[in-house]
Amino acid sequence: SVVFRLGFCTKTCRKCMLCSGVWFLHKDPLSLSFTHTHTVLVVCVKLPCLSHSSAMEEVPPRSVFLPISVVVLLLAASLALAHAHNDDPSSSTNCERNVGTLIQAAFVPGVITVDGNSSDWLSIPGQSFTLLQAINPEPDHPYPFGQLNIKVVHDGINIFFLLEVPGQFLYAQGQKHKCPAVALMFGIGDDAAYYNMGGCHETWDTCSSTTCKGHEVDIMHFSVHNAIAGRLYGANLIDNMNGTGKDSFGNLNDLFAWNAHCHNFDGLSPNGKVIGVSQNDWHGAWSHSSIDISYGLVQSDSPYSTSGRNGTYVFEFVRPLRTTDHLQQDAQFTIGNRHRFVAALWYPVNNVPWESSEHYSASCDWLHLDILPATTVKTTDDSFRWVDAVGVFSLLCSIAAFAISATVGLWVRTKRGLRFQSIESL
Repeated sequence: SVVFRLGFCTKTCRKCMLCSGVWFLHKDPLSLSFTHTHTVLVVCVKLPCLSHSSAMEEVPPRSVFLPISVVVLLLAASLALAHAHNDDPSSSTNCERNVGTLIQAAFVPGVITVDGNSSDWLSIPGQSFTLLQAINPEPDHPYPFGQLNIKVVHDGINIFFLLEVPGQFLYAQGQKHKCPAVALMFGIGDDAAYYNMGGCHETWDTCSSTTCKGHEVDIMHFSVHNAIAGRLYGANLIDNMNGTGKDSFGNLNDLFAWNAHCHNFDGLSPNGKVIGVSQNDWHGAWSHSSIDISYGLVQSDSPYSTSGRNGTYVFEFVRPLRTTDHLQQDAQFTIGNRHRFVAALWYPVNNVPWESSEHYSASCDWLHLDILPATTVKTTDDSFRWVDAVGVFSLLCSIAAFAISATVGLWVRTKRGLRFQSIESL
């Protein structure tokens, strides 16, 4: 659904006020503008100032004549928006893309190090996905550099994720929208939808844990603009002492959402109010194949590689299978169960800074993640079968020892002519 709100603004303050109290900046008077924020279409009619006061004066809607042309534009915009926005499954012409694709998280203990180096993942199978824009998934306009590859394993305590995506190296220290970013989203509530980040129909000022119960999704978002390649970010003592999922140092944040305009760090409501004690449960690192991270980088090494070099971005993440969350803001993983998740990428294609809604998605609905128990592990590397090899070797040694013992016993039994000689006579 699309929510329309009407506001009016003056020439002096150059701001537009919505009925709900949200503010949007505008510049030119007597003009019509459309601002699309997720499912909210903002229509602002700009008027000359009614006074010389610097404060904005709200104009009652009944005192302003809305031209027919504005209504026509409004209706046209609503139709275009309903077609383009991916909050409605029927709005996408390719909405069956990768839906329900299964990724298996095998039990692989003691193998993965979260350091931005993917060489320890080489023998682990994964799934590749063509990335399309989440808002308007046009098959003819995919992410231009190649497919996203996802691998997942667990060690019985933690779950590990690897995201690899080809792309030219781009990095601008401190400039978020000029650097790549990735996110993982997991369904928590039974009614949590991929569409609209949970799918709760409440607006930003009415959504709550009560009105949106059942629509909770868990989100991990990592923007690398302040993160050193190869270094670990995410959970840290300082932010966790504040009781939120924020990462103030590397922007690897632990968030939750009920819909696209009702989200925040774990422990905070969408309006910023503290709703409970929480923490960031994620750790992660990033790198690019053009970067040498073997000796350890520091911030003074930024930008870590040459801009524009072709290669592959590597993102590694880990968090516990189960967390101490009691606010319904973390997905809880169980060995042997199936879970819902999806991955997204933001990238400044052609060096154009990305906007929040301009992300590429691996699917147009939930992917499936199966966390396998140890007894069903299947890998592509025989080195992971060392337990079986040790067992076979032990069995062979036991058989050999038994054979030697039997041979010695038989030899002694056949030598009956040997006399017993007391040791005292020696």
